[in-house]
Amino acid sequence: MITKGFEIILKDRRVKAILVNIFGGILRCDVLARGVVAAAEKSQMRIPLIVRLEGTNVTEGRRILEDSGVEFLVAKDLAEAAGLVAAQVSGDSC
Repeated sequence: MITKGFEIILKDRRVKAILVNIFGGILRCDVLARGVVAAAEKSQMRIPLIVRLEGTNVTEGRRILEDSGVEFLVAKDLAEAAGLVAAQVSGDSC
């Protein structure tokens, strides 16, 4: 489902970044992180991908993202995620 979502979003050439903001309660963050990694690899992301995870197994989820080899920006909270998105689409670096 994540791959299909990325494919739909990436059809719009005006999209300059993708923010995935998840609070994992029912779905654990580690499971979600594996799905995001697989979707990013399959979709061949060419725009910044910012991921904010919070909830069950969040530490493991963040480790999966960081160890994936896929270029993610991982935010600790929603404010940081929003700042990362703004910096990426404006061309500033954070």
